[in-house]
Amino acid sequence: MKFAPHDIVAQGKRLFLQLGLCTALLLTATVNATTSSKDDWGDEWGDDPWAEKTQSSWSNIVMFAELAWGTRLNNDPVINTDSTLQDIRLQGQADYKLSNSAIKMRGQAFYDGVQSKWRMQVRELNWQGKISERWDIKAGQQILTWGTGDYLFLNDMFAKDWQSFFSGRDDEYLKAPQFAFKASGYYQFANIDIVITPKFTPDRYINGDVFSFYNPLAAQANGGVNVAPGFDVGSDNTPDKPEYALRIKKQVGATEYAFYGYKGFDKSPNSMTDDFQPTFTALNVVGASVIAPLFDGLINVEVAHHDTVDDSGNNPLIPNSQNKLLIGYQQELISNLTGSIQFQFEKSLDLPSQPNSATSTLPESVRTLWTAQLYYRLMQDTLNLQLFNFYSPSDEDGYSRFKVNYQPIQDWTVSAGINKFWGKRADSFFGQFENASNAYFTIRHYF
Repeated sequence: MKFAPHDIVAQGKRLFLQLGLCTALLLTATVNATTSSKDDWGDEWGDDPWAEKTQSSWSNIVMFAELAWGTRLNNDPVINTDSTLQDIRLQGQADYKLSNSAIKMRGQAFYDGVQSKWRMQVRELNWQGKISERWDIKAGQQILTWGTGDYLFLNDMFAKDWQSFFSGRDDEYLKAPQFAFKASGYYQFANIDIVITPKFTPDRYINGDVFSFYNPLAAQANGGVNVAPGFDVGSDNTPDKPEYALRIKKQVGATEYAFYGYKGFDKSPNSMTDDFQPTFTALNVVGASVIAPLFDGLINVEVAHHDTVDDSGNNPLIPNSQNKLLIGYQQELISNLTGSIQFQFEKSLDLPSQPNSATSTLPESVRTLWTAQLYYRLMQDTLNLQLFNFYSPSDEDGYSRFKVNYQPIQDWTVSAGINKFWGKRADSFFGQFENASNAYFTIRHYF
């Protein structure tokens, strides 16, 4: 994303102030927690046995330091380094309880060795409280998510960080923070969630900074080679309008029904302007989902209609509207071993017919995708193994994720994994990232 100098300064000041406030509050929380602990110690030894025990307003105080390293499994001819992950990270979180509400904060600072940059991020800094008997408000920087899929998002149009996901950072970083107001209402007929994001927040999409990608326009000139380093979306081509999201959820017995709506923009710059600059097209989404018990497991079904501004399908620079279907099932196969499977069907609307599917450069109108996961918890949950596989029969490509997470002693965890992409075509969704396949290792210490 490209910013004008004054935008960079303003963004930097805002981030610095948010992180500074978050750090100050975390330090205060630590001091207060320590003071509270000393008070408890004094009471225990009888210094003032009649003193009223002080209840700290701080809770959920967690801090950790982390080192992460990752390397490419294949050489990428357009990226000048094999390194995919070099993080030194310090993260902290705390909750502060007010009389009838609470402040939640979580922030981090880390050095990104791959791009040689220090980064600061306020992942959460929000106020939560009741404004009436039936309505709660959560306002500020927050992580938002809903929907029924595992790593598949039909109605969840909140910001995501695909660079972190592909490089092997912890799954918590797949969801990117955004500044929003969330109102939740609780009624007999249903629960209602309304989210307003005052200013559009895009995904942290693959832009060539760490992983190269296929660009159909550049491919016409370079013979189909991926492009890198990164491209930026100019501020003139980035929406500054609000986003609106709605969920209505109802539990009937053991079955949960939900209806969704979204009015905003495509989260990744999959469109181009008339002068071939990347941009985010306007997008409206409506959908529904249901989760219910089936046999010894749970089945989930989710549908969505993505309506782009290119309703007629006449503009090749804007993705067409799509109908999407997701069906999933998960079950504990044996003790501590859970298996799940998902099938996703996407139908692009208003595409012209393919005159010759073997030679045509037109996009396919249908994409199918299967996922399968095995998750095994061992040694009293101190050792977790995860294998997650994406496979698209229509695109003939796939993506396999294998991860091991181990806690050898209290307060220490180590993780290692492999992200393997493959595909028969360089222009397919996963096939374009074949040279992005990587292995990574992470060590984290809580204190």
